[in-house]
Amino acid sequence: MNRTWVVIMFIITILFVSCKSDYEKLVKSELATGEVYEDLIFDMKMGQTQKEFFAICWDLNKRKVISQGPKNEYVRYEMEPNEIPNEPERVEMLFYGLFDEQKVMRGFRKRFSYLGWSLWNEEFHSDKLAEKLKGYYLKNYGGNDFMEIDEGLEQIKTYVKVDGNRQILIYPFDSKDVVVKIEDNRYKLSK
Repeated sequence: MNRTWVVIMFIITILFVSCKSDYEKLVKSELATGEVYEDLIFDMKMGQTQKEFFAICWDLNKRKVISQGPKNEYVRYEMEPNEIPNEPERVEMLFYGLFDEQKVMRGFRKRFSYLGWSLWNEEFHSDKLAEKLKGYYLKNYGGNDFMEIDEGLEQIKTYVKVDGNRQILIYPFDSKDVVVKIEDNRYKLSK
């Protein structure tokens, strides 16, 4: 009877391990590399304090690189044409740090949209911009390619890129905005 029990447990374990998604396998294998990527934008890094984030933003604002975003919830940066590869239009990036209970930055949340967006101009809709943002992040962050994942968002393509501890998630939020979330999987998965 003990031998049968061991065989049954072995089969269950094999089935459980093989049922993990490609995404889960990628996260696990990338974390196992021990590689740490902390760079975000404008010399901001995961692991900095909220106070350091505000100091960098204050300096960038004084130099007129960034400005205050809507409702004081985001920092606003207007991207130059072709800053996103093959994108001749101007794009607005709104961003803000993701902070833990100790006010340490564990990632970034961003929203991108075309400055020329309108409901009737589908060329400037978020699904088109999301595709181009994949190229932007591959160019600026290198590493693995994006993979499409199912986040339970009906008919919305969601892309993820995982390199070492860093995960970049991209998806259209509505017809105007694309959400990009950059997180440290070491912290995210430890909660």
